[in-house]
Amino acid sequence: MAETTTIVLTVFLIGAGCIIAFMAAIALSSLGKPLPQEEVSRMGYAARRWWARILGGAVVIAFVVSVPWFPYSRAGVLGTEQHYRVVAQQFSFTLPATVPANAPIVFDVTANDVNHGFGIYDPAGKLVAQVQAMPDYVNHLRVDFATPGKYVVRCLEYCGVAHAQMQTSFEVK
Repeated sequence: MAETTTIVLTVFLIGAGCIIAFMAAIALSSLGKPLPQEEVSRMGYAARRWWARILGGAVVIAFVVSVPWFPYSRAGVLGTEQHYRVVAQQFSFTLPATVPANAPIVFDVTANDVNHGFGIYDPAGKLVAQVQAMPDYVNHLRVDFATPGKYVVRCLEYCGVAHAQMQTSFEVK
């Protein structure tokens, strides 16, 4: 952990030093004779184009590099999994008491009244999956439960005065 902190601090200090040097160079370049507005505009638009290209490239690279760590499971075709209907309403959920472990499951989540959040927490208290529960719309949440046990469902969107008590559970066997 100390090595990582040292590396991050070193990278930060080098980056900060480069930015300070760049700003100092800009400040020193402004000490000369003033340039005509056309020249300043031409140079400014050129710098803006380069900055946009560099920033856009950095965003694309960051996106491509982070794809393997996206929290979504590999997409599958709906239809081969077991479907379970989940209905959220103030201030409870209607869902099955048990679901099978080690089998692809799809929760078909909707709401009767207002928007709700449907968050599933594993026996250790870690958020496993979540989706919105919305009136007149069904969201399909695909989950594979590898660990048997009691899973807790909590509403993740403020839905009224008893929102904090809106939770239930189901068993994975």
